[in-house]
Amino acid sequence: MQSWFGSSSSSSDNKKKLKEVFEQYGKKSGDDIRLEKKELKAAFEHLGALMPGYKAASALKYIDTDKSGYIKGTELDALVEYAYGSGYYRSNSLF
Repeated sequence: MQSWFGSSSSSSDNKKKLKEVFEQYGKKSGDDIRLEKKELKAAFEHLGALMPGYKAASALKYIDTDKSGYIKGTELDALVEYAYGSGYYRSNSLF
């Protein structure tokens, strides 16, 4: 598994890299990137989550504010903050 985030990177650089990972796994929907549970699970697995399905379900529960069943638009920024806050910026370690 690749290490995406070095310890010398700034917070904004790490968040940008996280966003790129989610965009890589998301589906293009017009001008937006859309992530359903399947894509979220794959992205969290890529990031090294021990339980990617659980992490995907948790992300949807807390971030999908319009309860559409997927994350898109401004929710993507909240997803990046969620992943960053969970420690995914630290060389793929969760905590």
